[in-house]
Amino acid sequence: MKFLCYILIISAWLLSCKKENNQGPTPYSLPQISNFRAPSFDPENPLTKEGVELGHHLFFEKRLSQDFTLSCASCHLPENGFSDPQQFSIGVGGTVGRRQSMSLFNLAWSKQFFWDGRAANLREQALFPVPDTTEMHLPWDIAEQRLNSHQEYKKKFKASFGTAHITKELITKALAQYVQTIVSYQSPFDKYIRGEGDLNAAALRGYQLFNTEAADCFHCHSTPELFVHPSQIFGNNGLDLVDNPEDFKDKGHGEFTGHPSNNGQFKIPSLRNLTMTAPYMHDGRFKTLDEVINFYNNGPQLSPSLDPIMITEANRRLLQNGRWGLGLSEQDKADLKAYLISLSDSTVLSNPLFQAPKEL
Repeated sequence: MKFLCYILIISAWLLSCKKENNQGPTPYSLPQISNFRAPSFDPENPLTKEGVELGHHLFFEKRLSQDFTLSCASCHLPENGFSDPQQFSIGVGGTVGRRQSMSLFNLAWSKQFFWDGRAANLREQALFPVPDTTEMHLPWDIAEQRLNSHQEYKKKFKASFGTAHITKELITKALAQYVQTIVSYQSPFDKYIRGEGDLNAAALRGYQLFNTEAADCFHCHSTPELFVHPSQIFGNNGLDLVDNPEDFKDKGHGEFTGHPSNNGQFKIPSLRNLTMTAPYMHDGRFKTLDEVINFYNNGPQLSPSLDPIMITEANRRLLQNGRWGLGLSEQDKADLKAYLISLSDSTVLSNPLFQAPKEL
């Protein structure tokens, strides 16, 4: 009888283990944010606790670069709003990139990635930097070999995806999961909108300017998740004076689509955490927010693909008088800057999820 009890206990334990092992990875949820829309998740890559943890390690993993010196975090520094304080990032061997590293906040609410829009989703986006000769410069087959020879990584891939065989597809899935958890929603402006805090008078005046034709920022920068218009992903904001579409030094979105009408267009960047993400624009030409505001106040440069919304009613009125630009006063510019500063969330700097994990 005692022997039978032991058998039953062992059988129950084995069944419990089997059931537990068949549960798979644990679902992971982003914070519920009242002033945000619901994010758009990749149905082929659901967020899991195990996948996010794995992606966190991979984001800071220097084995993914040719000479073991760089990781994703080398060009997307957490302390700089997951951007790069240098105008152009430095790759393996000192190679210099040609565009400013974009911030990675709130990409679960974004679509089409890179300044030129060449990646449709975050999994595709993660495929590019590792083999890029100006970035990490490591063929994917060697990256796979390196991680497949690492037992801790094999365990983590098994827990995350049910297989210990590591492929670039699974690496990019894990990276995409982690990047989606880089969420910022505690800026002073967020708290003001949710009724959790106040904005100073200058920021409130700037908020009004931002959302009227006076400063005319709202056409391209709306939605609270990114301060980017949900339907207008790319635009030419008039950085360069160009007569022929082929004369753009960097064709931007047109380089990807092959359509001259897209030359000079770039993905409209998020305005979140601007105090952390200088320099600004696709080529990092502006070092400060004051330079950015002055550029818009002075008016865009003309080119064939200049976005029509850059020629606002205010611009047209000024053009009739032989002038160009918004015509903001010094006080207006200071207020607008105060509002833009209020979009920065200092809490992200202390979030452990955004710091380098313990090495595997």
